[in-house]
Amino acid sequence: MAAVPERIGKYQISEVLGQGAMGVVYKGFDPHIHRPVAIKVIHKELLGDADAVDSIAARFRNEAQAVGRIAHPGVVAIYEFGEDDNTAYIAMEFVQGRNLDQVLAGTPLLEEAQLLRIMDQLLTALAAAHEQGVWHRDIKPANLLLTASGQVKLTDFGIARIEHAGLTQVSSMIGTPGYMAPEQYMGEGVDHRADLFACGVLLYRMLTGKPAFSGGAEVVMYKILNEQPPAPSLLTEGRRNPAYDAVVARALAKDPAHRFASAAQMRQALMDVASGAAKPVVEAAGNDSTVIVPPGYWAKAVEAAAPARVAAPSQATSSARPSMSGTAMAALAGWDQQALSRIEKALASHVGPMARLMVRQAAAQCSDVFSLATAVSAHIAEPTRRQQFIGAATASSQAQPAASGVAAAPSQATALGGTALAAPAASPATPLSEDFKTRALQVMVKSLGPIAKVVVRRAAEQSVGDRARFVQLLLDAASEADRPALQRDLGALPG
Repeated sequence: MAAVPERIGKYQISEVLGQGAMGVVYKGFDPHIHRPVAIKVIHKELLGDADAVDSIAARFRNEAQAVGRIAHPGVVAIYEFGEDDNTAYIAMEFVQGRNLDQVLAGTPLLEEAQLLRIMDQLLTALAAAHEQGVWHRDIKPANLLLTASGQVKLTDFGIARIEHAGLTQVSSMIGTPGYMAPEQYMGEGVDHRADLFACGVLLYRMLTGKPAFSGGAEVVMYKILNEQPPAPSLLTEGRRNPAYDAVVARALAKDPAHRFASAAQMRQALMDVASGAAKPVVEAAGNDSTVIVPPGYWAKAVEAAAPARVAAPSQATSSARPSMSGTAMAALAGWDQQALSRIEKALASHVGPMARLMVRQAAAQCSDVFSLATAVSAHIAEPTRRQQFIGAATASSQAQPAASGVAAAPSQATALGGTALAAPAASPATPLSEDFKTRALQVMVKSLGPIAKVVVRRAAEQSVGDRARFVQLLLDAASEADRPALQRDLGALPG
């Protein structure tokens, strides 16, 4: 290890804070203002040829200037950029504390209040940076500093650009494996939404105590490009509000266009969930009463969302539906199936194909349509959308489960906001060929992106050969704006 220099620029150097392959971070002291500073130094002799030196120095300088424009308490301040024949350096705010990586090593599963404080401060800082046109591109626990007072400081802006010039394992990949967005792996255009993907990975880590994507570098890359991690609520045995699942899923969308549009929007979504988690109640639209979510509800919701258990051979049915207790089956038998179907379809617009399991599980413990709609609405994070769902689910409903049991299937599916979509004309008895499912996937990818694979597979499993049901499940998983075009394209498919 090279000797610690006595001085860099005007700064007196006292110790090494950290070291990498091409640079060092020192603790220094500003003799003019009498304050400690952290100094990040790039050693030019380690960069190779003159072109590489010029490129690195220019990128370093540009990043220093960009971050210097961000005046925000949640961003580690940059005081000065300096350069001489041997080094380029940035003098920045010295923060006394630990990074989040160190905190998570000792406490893998953070308390909800703590993780919300961290996310709130991080997203607020990112909003300020994004307003200045600065994308961090390397959000991860090691780049979040936590002070003793609980303040969060985001650091290492611009390091990704340094890595892009040859300081990383793969120069064309900018960021840290496991936190990089798909477009970073693909070398496509990157904007602020790559930061929001990384925020989703970080949120997942704090909610579950586990990484969203784990394995070697190649395995992690494949998972980020092709797979979705299990919902956080499925890994925490009811300890986390399942409303967080929707926030994580949106942040981790493969297509940037399907993520939150801004850090402020993601922050608001978390605030909406937090307000519901702090007071476990769901306020109904158009009703002054408050429905209390009973104790243990989250655990039951997790069970409802979990994959169906495989029945023993003697008990297996042609529909392969999840097994239920005799009491639950009896409770469901008293429900108007048309009302259940309406609630399932309305909920699927928000949570996807899992809506059926969620509704069936909750229906076994609810006595009327309103209480059922209110109970399952807890899976929807945003209050406005939650209220819209309750309105759509309870429109023209019966107040109690139907005494006669199964009712006729509805002729139309009601979409969010009351827009009626005619049910597909295909025969319910038409089996689903592999060719048809492949063509349906090609149609759905245009709307949902890579997650369409999961949606099509689950819809095929739930529809059990019923083409009309299959198509309706696909429509329910799409946005309201996309449904008319998707319905047209799906209806035109052969086979």
